[in-house]
Amino acid sequence: MVRAGAELYTPNLVPGRSVYGEELRAEEGAEYRRWDPWRSKLAAYLRTPGASLDLSRVQRLLYLGAAHGTTASHLSDLLPRAELYVVEKSASAFSHLLALSRERENLLPLLADAQLPERYRADVAPIDFLYQDLAQRDQTRIFAENAAATLASGARGLLMLKVRSVTQRRSPRTVIQEARAELERAGLAPRPAVDLAPYSRDHAAIGIEG
Repeated sequence: MVRAGAELYTPNLVPGRSVYGEELRAEEGAEYRRWDPWRSKLAAYLRTPGASLDLSRVQRLLYLGAAHGTTASHLSDLLPRAELYVVEKSASAFSHLLALSRERENLLPLLADAQLPERYRADVAPIDFLYQDLAQRDQTRIFAENAAATLASGARGLLMLKVRSVTQRRSPRTVIQEARAELERAGLAPRPAVDLAPYSRDHAAIGIEG
């Protein structure tokens, strides 16, 4: 990943091809794709001062809620030699992931329900990094159960918490505190939450240490 001013770019694994209409930029004989923080919560997280993402030792990554593959494609750029297992429940979104995986061989799409990790655990575990972006009320429980089922010892993860998908009644601060407490009860070690505003309002990123 490179920074050009305030912008983020990833080295394009498939030169000449964009995934979602993003800018392609050539520099010193290499091609880069602009990583749009308005389209990717992970890019929004990385645009936040103090946020960091160390993927240097990741060989196997599990992505829950990959949708059409916007963020997954940038992770594919960053981890060209890793195995990226991308889980999506929607058949229509999954068709996009399948098409993307034909050009990006490190993307391994799974049509599955993230609430049932026992159905794909044997195919993916053990993993080095768990990434989740789901719009469900029990998203923290889903993350914790997948961590228990698939994470290798000492592995890490990042939960994109969609506060308003959990509840409309309690404050975002309360929902975030409750999510961190739930992760702690599951034996995980959550880091302080990172607010993703202005790119994604009422969203927070919570990293966990293995």
